[in-house]
Amino acid sequence: MLRFVTVKKALDWFLYVVIRVSLFLLSWTPRFLAHFICRTVAAWVYRVDSKHRSVGMTNLAIAFPGRSVGWRRRVLRDSFLQLGDQAVELSRLPTMQSAEMCRRVRYESQYGLTNYLEARNTGKGVLFVTAHMSAWELLPAAHAARGYPLSFLVRRLDNPWLDRWSETIRCRFGNHVVDKRRALRKVMRLIQEGKDVGFLLDQNVQESEGVYAPLFGRPASTSSSAAALAVRTEAPVVLGFLRPDYRLGFYRIRFYPALHARPEEDPETEILRLTAEINRHIEEVIREFPSHWLWGHRRFQTQPDGRHPYVGIGLKIEN
Repeated sequence: MLRFVTVKKALDWFLYVVIRVSLFLLSWTPRFLAHFICRTVAAWVYRVDSKHRSVGMTNLAIAFPGRSVGWRRRVLRDSFLQLGDQAVELSRLPTMQSAEMCRRVRYESQYGLTNYLEARNTGKGVLFVTAHMSAWELLPAAHAARGYPLSFLVRRLDNPWLDRWSETIRCRFGNHVVDKRRALRKVMRLIQEGKDVGFLLDQNVQESEGVYAPLFGRPASTSSSAAALAVRTEAPVVLGFLRPDYRLGFYRIRFYPALHARPEEDPETEILRLTAEINRHIEEVIREFPSHWLWGHRRFQTQPDGRHPYVGIGLKIEN
């Protein structure tokens, strides 16, 4: 057992060093060349990673049944390429100054800062919900760089060195990281103090951790954390997403009008309604920018009847 722990620590340290050195070298590479390198690597990963290709093609068949297999393959390949773009952004995040961040990440004109500020004007903290869209790590950083920091829930990384490093860069502009395990009391205190709390709610959860809400016409087990807190605290829920701009390396922040719990309604019914609204907005932005979502995740793994679509179906679609 001791030998296993020692080997794991050595591997964790080696992986940490490789990632840090790679990102450091990438950060000194001219942007156009860095994007070319990372997209080339991402294209290679797309070709060899048959597991996530199959999962992605299955998800795309669920989301876009009327589209051709060729179209789905192109979208999936592009989603791999944009992960390469995110690697470029991560390499620059540790040293990027606020002015540069604000230059590259702006608010969308139609769904911009106004919706967020209207929610803030209620006098309560904002429950900020987002998804794995585009270079999603830039969203809270860019928002905080403009004077709107938040605390966001994360699952701690298994690699302790990578976990500490990721927390450092995530908190550069004033944000705070909250371990999602046993986080309820701390989140409640933050909301009562009028602070913003962020959630990533586009991934599958166990049945005991959420509720079933429609997503692309299928029941999707979705965390009810933000909706439950909205019902309990009457804090507004604001959905915000990072979307690509027309220039590579530039992005726009989109905020939807706030969702509010109705205190006169049954709490369980309200949690279901708000969670369904959250999924509706997530689906809307994915449909608009399909190649910028993380398709390789088993989003429909947990199903009410116990059967999920990732056994056989993905391989059949891929072929």
